[in-house]
Amino acid sequence: MENYIFEIIAIAILIGLIPAYIASRKGLSFIQWWIYGTLIFIVALPHSILTGGGGSKICPYCRCYLKINATRCRHCGYDFTEAL
Repeated sequence: MENYIFEIIAIAILIGLIPAYIASRKGLSFIQWWIYGTLIFIVALPHSILTGGGGSKICPYCRCYLKINATRCRHCGYDFTEAL
């Protein structure tokens, strides 16, 4: 019985990484979304897919979500200050 409980907890912790990863790509907190996904995965997954990102902008070259005050894309290196 104890092994099953441990396995269920381990699976919940691992499956919580999915919405956390999706949300972090949109500039949201990985840790908060990991906890949310671990506790309520069935709600957190569609929420992470449908959410637009908290104060984020999209890089015009690699389509990555970045924080609104970012001056350079962390993936492709696009410099937003030169675009102004």
